[in-house]
Amino acid sequence: MTRFEFTEKLRKALSGRVNYQIVNENVAYYEMYIDTEIKKGRSEKEVLSELGDPRLLARTIIDTAQESDKVYGEEEEGRSGKHLFGRILHLPSWVFILVLLLIFILILNVVGFVIATVLPVALPLLVIYYVIRYFRRRK
Repeated sequence: MTRFEFTEKLRKALSGRVNYQIVNENVAYYEMYIDTEIKKGRSEKEVLSELGDPRLLARTIIDTAQESDKVYGEEEEGRSGKHLFGRILHLPSWVFILVLLLIFILILNVVGFVIATVLPVALPLLVIYYVIRYFRRRK
């Protein structure tokens, strides 16, 4: 088996069973591992025989991914479309978009409240200030 065959078997065994990111991360890891070992002077055949069957590796990766889902209380159906923030707290991306939208609306409301509270007091004071300043200059 060649390194290409190994990574393709691994990709095929993982595809549809775990998130595409997990597939890509693991395939990239094993490609890098094989390259590193070959640069150290080992043969490709030797490295691949040490790694073993890519389907067994895939089974371990799948089991690990499913275990981490159980720890965080996620189900496979709700995992698609995650972004950086969603991965940090293990929530779907739409929740973070909703939270960010609510925070933005809250900030707009606070700013609007401050302006609505301060403007009725500040506007007459500014008008008085500029009227006094105008008449002082005329003297």
